[in-house]
Amino acid sequence: MKWLKYIIIAAALPLFSALIAQTGNANQGQSNAQGSAQQNTAPGTTGGTTGSGTAATTDTTAAKPTTETNAWKNEDYKSYVKALDDLIKLDNNYAQGQLNLALSNYQVGKSLLIKMREAIERSTKESEETLRLNEKWYWQTMDRKNREEKKKSDEKRSAKLKAVTYFTKAVHQLDEIENVKIKESPDFKALLSNIYRDWAMAQYDLGNIPQIIDVLNRYLALDPKYETIAEPHKYLASAYAFQEKILEKYGAGSEHDLKYFKHEKNKHLARATEILYGKDSPEYSHIMDVINRDETIAITP
Repeated sequence: MKWLKYIIIAAALPLFSALIAQTGNANQGQSNAQGSAQQNTAPGTTGGTTGSGTAATTDTTAAKPTTETNAWKNEDYKSYVKALDDLIKLDNNYAQGQLNLALSNYQVGKSLLIKMREAIERSTKESEETLRLNEKWYWQTMDRKNREEKKKSDEKRSAKLKAVTYFTKAVHQLDEIENVKIKESPDFKALLSNIYRDWAMAQYDLGNIPQIIDVLNRYLALDPKYETIAEPHKYLASAYAFQEKILEKYGAGSEHDLKYFKHEKNKHLARATEILYGKDSPEYSHIMDVINRDETIAITP
C-alpha cells in the first residue's frame, strides 16, 4: 500500500504549490498597495487624501521677493523722480507721524512764550515790591526803569525768535502731509490754525509785519468760523496799512499796488468793526466815514 500513499502525495503537491503561490501574490499586492498609499500621504495627514498632501507642501517662492528686494537696498541711491518719492506723503502712518512732530514743535514754541511772560511778571512784581533807598535822584529811578524795560524787551524778543523757529518747523511738517483724511481731520485743522495764529502774533511783535499777511489769509480760509473773529482782521488791516505806508514813503511799487493795499486795509478794518460792534452801530458808521474819505472810490456800507 506504500505505493498508493506516494501516488496521493505526488498528486497533491501541485495543488499545494499553486495555493502557496497565489497566497504570496495576494500578500505582495496588498503590500504594494499600502506602500503606494503611504507615498501619496503627506506627513501629518490621514491616508488616502492625496490633495491634502499637495496643499501641505511648503511653498518657498513667497520668500523670494522679500529677499530680492532687500538685496536692492542702496543707501547711496538718489532718485530723479520726485513724484514717486512723494507717494510716502499719502501714507497714513507718515501723516500721523508728521502731525505728532508738528504738535511737539508747536508746544515747545508756545511753552517758550508762556515761560517768558511768567518770568517778566515775576520780575515786574519783585521790582515793584523792592525798596530802593539808594535812589536819591529822579534820574537814578528813570535809569533803573529803562534798564528793566530793556531787559524785558530783550527777553521778549529772544523768546519770540525761538518760538517762531519752532512754529516754522511745525508748519513745514504739516505741509509734508498729503493724506486727505488727516488733512481734513479736526485735529489737523485745529493745530494748523493755532500755529498760524501764534506765528503771526510773534512775527508782528518782532516787526516782520509783511510776512503775516499770507499766513493770516490762510488762517481765515481754514474754516468759516475763523472769518467771524475780529482779531485776524485787525492784524491784517494793520499789516496792509504798514505796506501802504512803505510804498508811500519810499515810492516803491506801482499805483496798482498802492490801491490794492489801501483797499485790503479798509476791507479788513470794516470787517473787524462790523464783528465787534455791528453794522448798525455808531462805531461802524464812523469807520465807514474814515474809509470813504480814504479811498478814491468809496466803499458803501
